[in-house]
Amino acid sequence: MLAKLFSWFGPGYPKVDLVLAKREYTPGEKVTGSFHLQGGLRQVKIHRLECDLVKKTPGRKPRFIQPVTTVLMNRELGSKAETEYPFHFLLPEELLEEADESSYHLQTKLVLKNDVETTDTDEIHIRMSSI
Repeated sequence: MLAKLFSWFGPGYPKVDLVLAKREYTPGEKVTGSFHLQGGLRQVKIHRLECDLVKKTPGRKPRFIQPVTTVLMNRELGSKAETEYPFHFLLPEELLEEADESSYHLQTKLVLKNDVETTDTDEIHIRMSSI
């Protein structure tokens, strides 16, 4: 009963964590790492894993830049099970250098049965090449 109660409020759901090989990149560079999935309090069905590149500016809603990957799944993730999936994508060449406090993030969603989502957000530092 307690496990079912926790599952409604989040602590019982599986967790997703994007682990990157490094944190600083240049436009056009290949970003690599892996998605780490950890099961929750009970077995759940995973429908998909999504990751998007977004730009965050203080005081504004995050701005979608581009989809990074979508992995369609129809698999069960057992209680306390752990698995990982490789990750890679090329950063766009045309990222804008701005003098504000904006930052780029990889926003990951693990979509479960009934469209329940668990998320992870990782900031990546974009080093603009100086001409």
